[in-house]
Amino acid sequence: MQTQYTHDSSPNAGKLIESLRHVGYDNYHAIPDIVDNSIDASAKNIKVVVRTTGGEPEIIIADDGVGMDAEILDQAIRLGSLVEKEAASDLGKFGMGLCTASLSICRQTIVLTKTPDGELLKAINDVDEVKRLGKFVSVFEKAGAEDQVLFTSMVGDGPSGTVIILRKCDNLQNRNLTLFSRTLAKHMARIFRYFITAGLNIYVNDDRLAGIDPLEWENPKTERFDDGQIEIKIVDDGKTIVDVIRVKLAVLPDSADGEVAIAQNLKSQGFYILRNNREVLDAVTLDFFSKHNDFNRLRAEIHFTGTLDKYMGVNFTKRNVAPHQSLWDQLNQYISGQLKTIRSRVRKAQQAETPADVADVHKSVEQEIQRKSKLLMTPKAPKEQREPKKKRNGEKDEPETSTRTREPREKLQPGGFAANCRFDTASMGEGGVIYEAEQQGRTVIVRWNSDHPFYKRFVLENVQDKRIVAASDFLIYSLACAELMWFTNEETVGLIHNLKSVMSANMRTLLS
Repeated sequence: MQTQYTHDSSPNAGKLIESLRHVGYDNYHAIPDIVDNSIDASAKNIKVVVRTTGGEPEIIIADDGVGMDAEILDQAIRLGSLVEKEAASDLGKFGMGLCTASLSICRQTIVLTKTPDGELLKAINDVDEVKRLGKFVSVFEKAGAEDQVLFTSMVGDGPSGTVIILRKCDNLQNRNLTLFSRTLAKHMARIFRYFITAGLNIYVNDDRLAGIDPLEWENPKTERFDDGQIEIKIVDDGKTIVDVIRVKLAVLPDSADGEVAIAQNLKSQGFYILRNNREVLDAVTLDFFSKHNDFNRLRAEIHFTGTLDKYMGVNFTKRNVAPHQSLWDQLNQYISGQLKTIRSRVRKAQQAETPADVADVHKSVEQEIQRKSKLLMTPKAPKEQREPKKKRNGEKDEPETSTRTREPREKLQPGGFAANCRFDTASMGEGGVIYEAEQQGRTVIVRWNSDHPFYKRFVLENVQDKRIVAASDFLIYSLACAELMWFTNEETVGLIHNLKSVMSANMRTLLS
């Protein structure tokens, strides 16, 4: 007997719509997702207005694009619309952007839209009404005179356009609308930089955005390390998919001090991922490298088209990618050698010779730290372990293989014991941090910045008083241990480096 699928398993509308309000969006990426629809509609001008109406916050996204007729509007206000998208160029993908992005911010979404040969239409989605009635329902009607006034005030007298109004905004991340608008403007100026450069006008509260390029590609002092294309070939279910990915690598100019110096940190370094020229992810490693101070000036872009969405592992919020193994391998083959070259250059440029008398003090400090090592709180050393081969999204199961991670062999000092601390010096510029820290096995390596006033004042100028130099070494070693013990993920890495940057900037000012 053939199985009959006749039982009604429709979801509980109230429960589902509340769940969809928490699918991983933050405000500063939800609003750009709505703007994506405006760009797909060939808008030349897009306005985002953040204001208070009747004592409550309200967000409006308006554009002068082609607008929607009744059939398209009917689909647009549904979860999972059937509006067709061009994968190689459109910014939308799953037909979920308007609904899920707006739900993540507000409880009521109003849409006013007009095509060149049509009348002004109005649709309303309201969370509270869905919960009250227990089913997904909307208002769908011709707009009234008051709606026409609002539409014209936002779009002007043009023949077409769309206005999205977000009301009952109970999920705003910042209720200070001035600060909210400022942060939103910075995000959008970076996310849509290629469209802005191409002539698209985007306004946030009447301020026209200028594109923000994290690569500073047009800065004459930026080193344009690479701007190349990789032909990607992927075999999927007997078919061969061929497309091109663009990779840009830039080495920013060495910054001076102030905000620019703080921006050149671990949080901002890495790859900015762009889908159809729209940024979907910022400052990530994608496992091509580990964030390190040596890469503070590295900024890179990976451009792909929506044709590769499946193999880049794009999720529907467009806020994450997880490349399939084959695609990742092809990218890594192109990128890894260049990253090694960049790091080698940075290390070579930073080489500095430690004066012999200072080196002697460092050596005695290393021995004292070793002598008291059992009493100190220090970062754990990596242990030898067997791990199965890492399997990426989309990779088929394969026979398990193992890789062995070995602890680096420690160098023996003259005393015959294994060192757990080493002091080096590096020229990192006066605007750099006071020190850098890294770990090799059980050895904590502290790299003094020989250009910083702190090193000059407390180490070089006090070499005759070994106690002051030793105390400075102890201080920086203790900070380095604390840093490495909390060096667990990208979020804490960024926080620690920002703390060091601010501390180094203040010490530079106070000692100058």
